[in-house]
Amino acid sequence: MIKTVLKMIGVAAFAASTSVAAMDLPHQGKVLETINGGGYTYVKIEEAGAEIWAAAPQSAVKVGDTVRFSEQMRMPSYHSKTLDRSFSPLIFAGGYSVRND
Repeated sequence: MIKTVLKMIGVAAFAASTSVAAMDLPHQGKVLETINGGGYTYVKIEEAGAEIWAAAPQSAVKVGDTVRFSEQMRMPSYHSKTLDRSFSPLIFAGGYSVRND
């Protein structure tokens, strides 16, 4: 009986943590373009019919992947000196959750 209750608690805790993780990563989209530079991976994604750029610490992301991330800071306009490229707007993220499609 105790083992059954403990299993049920474990399953409930896992389900709750999964739901919280999904809420913590509100941005999601298919990667259309990716650039590495200056220790960051920049991704252009399609999200809700719009194209947006995000930057997170360098990670393995490729065109066609689906990424999820949370917004740490949004810059209306950002110029990367390393890439000599401007992004408008740019969302900074703590990291990407990547699903290879």
